[in-house]
Amino acid sequence: MAVLLVVKGIPVVIAAGLFWRVAARENGTYLHALAAVLVPERELIQDDEWVRLGAPMQRYKVRREMGWTYGWRARRLKTQLQREQLRLIRKAGTYGRGAQTLRHEIAIRRLRAELDPLIQPRPAT
Repeated sequence: MAVLLVVKGIPVVIAAGLFWRVAARENGTYLHALAAVLVPERELIQDDEWVRLGAPMQRYKVRREMGWTYGWRARRLKTQLQREQLRLIRKAGTYGRGAQTLRHEIAIRRLRAELDPLIQPRPAT
């Protein structure tokens, strides 16, 4: 019975993984298109963040490296920043830019102002 479950389960797991990968790629393309049109300001979504916008695992790797390099507070701020950027894009895609997205724009600028001093290299004395 266990062998049968494994033999029948492996194709299902492979198919689910392929579906997830295709869906993530399609969602990434959609997010890039929305961001390019609706959020052209580079202070809201910087170039390196824009590249990883549609790749959840790449965003996760950036957060993890941020935590290892700069500490848990920097990782938490980067996580919040990425979430606000995604919310901004999704809301701008639904409602357009304006009063509906202002809260997210302000949050992104605030989070970036908190995060940037933590990740800037310190001058040698």
